[in-house]
Amino acid sequence: MGKPDFILIGETKCGTTSMYNYLIQHPKVLDTFGNGEDYDSSYATKEIRFLDKFYDRGWDWYFSCFPETGLGEVTGEATPMYMYRTQVAQRLKKHLPDVKLLVLLRNPVDRLISNYYHNYKWVPGWKEQYPDIRTYFYGCPDRDYYQIDKSIYYFAMQRWLEHFPLEQFCIVKSEDMYERPQEAYLQVTRFLGLEDHLPKEFPVFRANDYKPIDPKFRGELEAFYKPYNDKLEALINRKMNWY
Repeated sequence: MGKPDFILIGETKCGTTSMYNYLIQHPKVLDTFGNGEDYDSSYATKEIRFLDKFYDRGWDWYFSCFPETGLGEVTGEATPMYMYRTQVAQRLKKHLPDVKLLVLLRNPVDRLISNYYHNYKWVPGWKEQYPDIRTYFYGCPDRDYYQIDKSIYYFAMQRWLEHFPLEQFCIVKSEDMYERPQEAYLQVTRFLGLEDHLPKEFPVFRANDYKPIDPKFRGELEAFYKPYNDKLEALINRKMNWY
């Protein structure tokens, strides 16, 4: 039985599956045992979901999902739903106050578009109710609105920073991971205190293909998210330069 040294907390549709699969190729990063759910092989051991979905199973069960680590070794998980869930940071602070927190943040417009098309493909009734993303953005009911909010990273980071200091986070732009994966990977592994070791390749896991959206509507989405992006940059003292 071990304990996680790091947790990749989010955000969804920002490349967490890719980053986790890169990390477990490092000889000093030990994979989890998984939580017993039937996932596909690309993230069978990545998401434990304890802090939001299986919290009633208790901390001993959570720790049993991780191997014991030896000298210089680390282990951790990547549950991207954690970032948005309001209870997670408080629960984590109480039991693992020193855990290192990894965050992937993607252009919020692209994250929303990816999430929309993910639901279009997998969620029953979605494409019938929302035949295009503009219909979704301007007409979705309360139960589906949260996908819009999940791209407002400012609110989530503000909540997390109430419990953990900024230096306990390693924040990586998803675009950097896709465009310069070696640099992004080393940013994370050095934050974890690991020796430099690069995977032979950096494939993109669980990628979705979809057509570009109407440029005018994209501009409307960018205008919506910009004030929150500005607040995020001030909060984390970093320019994201998404647009």
